[in-house]
Amino acid sequence: MPSATTPPAISRIAALLRPDGGDSPRTVDGYLDLLEVDTVRPTIGQRAMRSTLLPHIYEALWRPIGFQAFTGRSTAAEHAQLLELLDVQPGDTVLDVACGPGNTTRRLQDAVGDGLVIGFDAAASMLERAVRDTDSPAVGYVRGDAHRLPFADASIDAVSCYGALYLIERPEQVIDEMARVLRPGGRIAVLTSCARGPWPARRLQAASRLLTSVRVFERDDVPRAFARAGLVDIEQHVSAFSQVVGARRPAEGRPITPRARRPAPAR
Repeated sequence: MPSATTPPAISRIAALLRPDGGDSPRTVDGYLDLLEVDTVRPTIGQRAMRSTLLPHIYEALWRPIGFQAFTGRSTAAEHAQLLELLDVQPGDTVLDVACGPGNTTRRLQDAVGDGLVIGFDAAASMLERAVRDTDSPAVGYVRGDAHRLPFADASIDAVSCYGALYLIERPEQVIDEMARVLRPGGRIAVLTSCARGPWPARRLQAASRLLTSVRVFERDDVPRAFARAGLVDIEQHVSAFSQVVGARRPAEGRPITPRARRPAPAR
């Protein structure tokens, strides 16, 4: 377990881990490492994300230019929408799955106040950059496998997964895991790919997965996976080649009151 010299956020994260988590946590380069041995063979896209060069490219080019073209929104608009969907309150514990170099993770720190933001990723190179760029006692990072999140059931107030679900081998399993760790009434938001245009164009987008390992989700794939995971108040916002899908885990003992939002479109 973490030592007395471990950063406060790491000690707080360790208290949220499942007792049957398996691997013994150890602090490496400022983050909690639960992946001494990778359990999932990385795809082409994931191998690129784990390279030592990509964190620099991500910061300098992809995030300010490529990501905006992908989503059709500015970074500021994307962040405002994320905060609205997650409805983060001071004192909340928020999990950012597949956090990369921590861009989204760090943007959540002001919203939680004295709460906790956890950046979670499988790429050591990304987490090393995230730790270097983070200077907040409310933020900590964990290296692990998103297919089996190490956190206890109902231990997290809000979960985000922005710009990564399309790289994950079994996204439905990861959605199930994110729903599992949510507390009753907890919120979730993901940003991922969305097939657009006429049928031939969408087929070409799907075929590109064979070369890049990047999945292009059909419009109803993610909302349907959310519903199967038991999430409610599902809403979807499609823009450019992306979609943002938000939802909530049902609160125990009381009904969920839907907020006035555009519902996920039916096909």
